[in-house]
Amino acid sequence: MNIHIADKIAYFFIAFALYLLLRAFSEVHTAPLTNILLYVSIAISLLASNIPRVVDIPLHCVYPIRCVEIFSFGLALVCFLVLCMRHMFI
Repeated sequence: MNIHIADKIAYFFIAFALYLLLRAFSEVHTAPLTNILLYVSIAISLLASNIPRVVDIPLHCVYPIRCVEIFSFGLALVCFLVLCMRHMFI
């Protein structure tokens, strides 16, 4: 089984996304909601961008997955900006 370097990077990002999801759900009662939303949106964006690289998906699913990726990336940016502004003013 010959795995190319691009596939190895994609598998790493998938594993990192799963770590972020586990971390977000384990800290759901202790961390602020913005942190949880940031972790989940980053994880969803990473999964939506890397799973199609290692798994063959039907062509009619490509556009919805791309929309989910872009939306979750935008949500992650908004959460990051909110966290930065919160730390600047507190």
